[in-house]
Amino acid sequence: MSLLRLIWRSYLTSALAPVFFIELALLAAYFITNSVISQQNITTLQRLATEQLQYIAQQQAEHISSQLASVTSNVDLLRRQAERAFVTPFVPDAEESSRYLFSQDGSLYTAYGLPGRAGLIYSKPTRISEPERAKALQLAQLDPLLQSLVETQPLVTQAYIDTADHLTRFYPYRDYKEVLAASGPGYDFSTYSYYYQADGKHNPERKVVWTDVHVDTSGKGWMTAATAPVYPGGGNRMEGVAGLDVTIDRFNQQVLQLHLPWNGYGMLVSQGSTIIALPKQAELDWGLKELTQYSYQQPLEHDIFKPDSFNLLKREDSRALGQRMASARQGLETLTLAGRGKQVAWSTVEGTDWKLLVVVNEADIFAEAHALNRRVLRVGLGLIAGLILFYALFFSWLYQKVRRMSALLADPLLNLEAMMQRIAQGAYSQPLPTYPIIELQRTGEGLVQMGHSLGQSNTSLQQARADLERLNQQLEERIHHRTRELEKANAALHQENTVKQALIQELQRTQSQLIQSEKLASLAHLTSGIAHELKNPLNFINNLSEASIELSQELERTLQERPQALLSEVQDIIIDFKQNATTVHQHGVRADHIIRSMMEHARGRSGTFEPTDVNPLVEQYLKLTYYGERARSPALEVRFVREFEPAVGKVLAMPQELGRVLQNLIQNAIYAVSMMQREAPSDYVPTITLRTRREGGHILLQVEDNGPGIPKDIQGRIFEPFFTTKPPRGGNTGLGLSLSYDIVRLHSGSLTVESEVGQYTRFTVRLPFNEECQTLTPG
Repeated sequence: MSLLRLIWRSYLTSALAPVFFIELALLAAYFITNSVISQQNITTLQRLATEQLQYIAQQQAEHISSQLASVTSNVDLLRRQAERAFVTPFVPDAEESSRYLFSQDGSLYTAYGLPGRAGLIYSKPTRISEPERAKALQLAQLDPLLQSLVETQPLVTQAYIDTADHLTRFYPYRDYKEVLAASGPGYDFSTYSYYYQADGKHNPERKVVWTDVHVDTSGKGWMTAATAPVYPGGGNRMEGVAGLDVTIDRFNQQVLQLHLPWNGYGMLVSQGSTIIALPKQAELDWGLKELTQYSYQQPLEHDIFKPDSFNLLKREDSRALGQRMASARQGLETLTLAGRGKQVAWSTVEGTDWKLLVVVNEADIFAEAHALNRRVLRVGLGLIAGLILFYALFFSWLYQKVRRMSALLADPLLNLEAMMQRIAQGAYSQPLPTYPIIELQRTGEGLVQMGHSLGQSNTSLQQARADLERLNQQLEERIHHRTRELEKANAALHQENTVKQALIQELQRTQSQLIQSEKLASLAHLTSGIAHELKNPLNFINNLSEASIELSQELERTLQERPQALLSEVQDIIIDFKQNATTVHQHGVRADHIIRSMMEHARGRSGTFEPTDVNPLVEQYLKLTYYGERARSPALEVRFVREFEPAVGKVLAMPQELGRVLQNLIQNAIYAVSMMQREAPSDYVPTITLRTRREGGHILLQVEDNGPGIPKDIQGRIFEPFFTTKPPRGGNTGLGLSLSYDIVRLHSGSLTVESEVGQYTRFTVRLPFNEECQTLTPG
């Protein structure tokens, strides 16, 4: 290798390459940091956006709920006033009476409108008689209320009363011929949803009901209605319905004019997942055109609802959203509409169970974060271009400098090489050279001095050879002596190893004795616990048996000494006998439960490990335990809340053993809420929540109750054998949680408890998640 290549390579490897790689590392750190920060920004934005969307949906749903609640309360007011109007005599003024005429088919109708007055059409299959005309005039007392409801409620477009005998009174007034053109003469109200949804069959509670979106029979186009049944005098005969109509166009104008971030928009969806109101902004995303008008080419003969394209459950792009909305009162879902990702938050409108949807583009949410990421990326690419240009110029300048330096070093080195060759040939005396570089000058001086030294060394070399032969002989003698010493040391080491082996065997015997002692101590502790638990019921049995013997002797003496003793005295003794026998039986049952629990605690585990579906197992043992408790306590009423993660998967377990754990935990929870119910206020609802979810590499099973809770000072003892907070009656042995704890540990899991006194108690079973068993079937 030439000196030029050597210096150039030295520069590259020792200086330039490390600096270059440091620059690359800094650039990599820059891009990695930018990527992490960008991803974190997107994650944070997504979380904040999710929370804000859900908050907006909830707030707007509450706002809409208040608006709809106002309509609902007004319908209820109209219903009550209508019920009074049917039974309250009323004589209208002459101006009102004069505008009622009969048509050629015998129908009664209002010929013209008056300010603040409603219209009327009364078209029975038979001709209208005078009592029926009087009823039509009697309902004119509702006109001020009908006018007030339409003109003071922004959402309401029409108020009306429809009776079972084909009378309809409506405000605002419309021409008789216009109504007939839309609905036809003598149409039957009972076939339309705004009427039959309020009748006794569909609405036995007699409450206000909201219809699905349909075409208005009186020519108002697409609308929804809030209706309530009219039962005059509170009787059982439904005379008709009172209703308020809200058009879809009015919904879009009054309800969905929301100012939402990220260019979002709101939608209303019915309880049956049909889109009630769709703003203009949403039509392109959903590929729909909102239905606000209807062409009445012929009279309506039946309900016309919105087409299936407006039903979320019947659309491919929104079926999953519709299913989630049907099962949750509020939430968030991601879906694709018109080729773009959307975030959809929803909340339930109270009173109607409609859903308010808030829809935003995902791209709009993360636009600022992506723009910042692009700017940072451009800065990084500029840095890379600058570094490339700098290193290209720097390497060119450095290469020229290396060439000059190599020429400055090469000539002295060649001169030194010639001097070394002459010294090697025996010319030990060389002239002193002169070089411009200090180190090379010193090297030349050293080489001259080395030549003188080699001459002297050559002279003394012969003498050194003689000395070396003498030293070799002395070394052999010392090696022989050292070998004998090592043999003696090996013998001593062997003896020491023999002693150590004996000590190790003694230590192993001692360890075996300690293990045996610990086993005996554990057995003694368990035996002490069993004896302590059995001692109490046995003491009761022995004491009450002695008391029963004394009572029998007293009864025998009483009968011998006083054969005519009063029956009451004998009965008192017999009652004492029964009480003693009952107590003996109870404590005998308790002793039997203790022995059974100990056998259960001590016996080997049954079954084999197999892939087990978590959610079905929890549901199975919930029903098994609850029905068993109901069989023992028919008055038991507990509300169960299931929070199961659908994709929680399977665990490798013994199903029967894991089921025993769930049964013990659910029984304890039922006992806790039952105890709480005895002392809690009347509005207390006993509630037990069962959860399943994935958390990291584990699957969690939780049983939580809103019972009295467990004090902090005894939470650490509840898994000990025989420890219980329950009264001893009923077979409570204190072994259920101890047995459950051992079963969970057998499954390589853990069982923990969290509790607040007076608030809740939550037991958590944490089991390892096994990826392989997710694709296996049990057995």
